[in-house]
Amino acid sequence: MEQIERIAQLYPVIMRVMGRIRSLVHDGMDLTYNQYKMLLTIYDKGSCPLNLLARELGIAMSSASEMVERLVNLGIVYRAVDEDNRRQVIIYTTDRGEELIRELRHGIIENYRQLFARLPEGDQERLATAFETIADVLGKLE
Repeated sequence: MEQIERIAQLYPVIMRVMGRIRSLVHDGMDLTYNQYKMLLTIYDKGSCPLNLLARELGIAMSSASEMVERLVNLGIVYRAVDEDNRRQVIIYTTDRGEELIRELRHGIIENYRQLFARLPEGDQERLATAFETIADVLGKLE
């Protein structure tokens, strides 16, 4: 079977399982997964113009603006007008947002730990190695 056909057959299975894993790992999170991704993107970049944030997340500017508004209302990000370009809005995480990220990451790691505990040690290593390989190879496609 050709490589592309193998991937086409495996992809739906992997995405279905990953969706269930994501639900388990992010259980108890007060943010939606997309809000979490947005918060992490802002945090990882240090600050992020709204238009870049929309592009990074692959969403419309209006959707990005609405999501930012929700995060602002939660007190975990804030907006500021770019001094060099008054038409551009820059998004930053607040101290509360940074603390939330640390808490969420800790909870996610604990949830992964519980999930991994279901697998024999050899399978845990195989899964971790597979994720490293997938991240490395897919990173080359960007």
